[in-house]
Amino acid sequence: MKTAYITEQGATLRRDGPVLQVWAGRKQRAELLVHDLDQLVLMGNIMMVTPAVMDFLIAERVDTVFMSIHGRFRGRLMHEHSKNVRLRLAQYQRLQDAQVSLALAKCLVRGKILNTRAFVLKAARRQGGSEVLAQAAARLLAMAERVVEMDTLDQVRGCEGRASAVYFGIFGQLLKHPDFQFADRNRRPPLDPVNVLLSLGYTLLANAVETAVQIVGLDPYLGALHDVAYGRPSLVCDLMEEYRSVIVEPMVVACINQGSFSLDDFEAGADGEPVRFQRTAMKWFVELFERRLRNEILYPPRQQRLTYRQVIEEQVRHCARVLLGTDPEYEPFLIR
Repeated sequence: MKTAYITEQGATLRRDGPVLQVWAGRKQRAELLVHDLDQLVLMGNIMMVTPAVMDFLIAERVDTVFMSIHGRFRGRLMHEHSKNVRLRLAQYQRLQDAQVSLALAKCLVRGKILNTRAFVLKAARRQGGSEVLAQAAARLLAMAERVVEMDTLDQVRGCEGRASAVYFGIFGQLLKHPDFQFADRNRRPPLDPVNVLLSLGYTLLANAVETAVQIVGLDPYLGALHDVAYGRPSLVCDLMEEYRSVIVEPMVVACINQGSFSLDDFEAGADGEPVRFQRTAMKWFVELFERRLRNEILYPPRQQRLTYRQVIEEQVRHCARVLLGTDPEYEPFLIR
């Protein structure tokens, strides 16, 4: 899948045959061949998308996403819904069954916790056997084992929250750059550079998962772990959980520890105002994220190396088969 990000503020998108042109004032900045494009992400103040471009994007079924300059999802250019009515009916019917929702939620939370634990253990080994990280990993393992025995969604959600508290309680110890400190997870808005990186990474991850959900034909707004809420893609929130410690958090830690960003890349907020990413730094972060999605890893169900983006789509298809009843139980994608 090919994704293009347009971050040039004040840019205009024009069409020339099968080519999209990105203009800034009187200068052409880039050309995109639409036939090779699966997704277009417009970030920030894109001054104008001409009617010819909008019509062409719809006709070519290019998934077009609108985000703020700081990475918050704003909207999507929708095409016709999936024609796989049987799959959506199965999703609606099966997820109305409390036991089906509970079983799926337990698998998702267990996968998230085990992947978080694996990431913490890798960090502990790199640090020569940190006792604090080893203890956190042991607590996470106990929670992953306990969640399997839980009887209600509220218990599962509570376990997920406690595991996150344990993890983010030691997350600052994974960061080795003296300029970047992490006290706790904060969002809406993020109040420090580390949380800005995490929030942007999660937003980009949610976009990748929602794209896969749309491709497969599931309804992104009905999930199991997350309650139905107006405007929230609950299934996307569910299915992205297992990748937070696989894709986003390792990337954020590596960016900080390897000096990919400095404090000059952020605009400090005042009196509770959010910390903001400088535009050029944000472009670099987006590029690093796309590189991460293109990395290949062994996907055990197929005994084949796939990119992370392909793994996400395969897992969404697996979820669809579970809802259709052709796969017995959801198996999360686990790292070692």
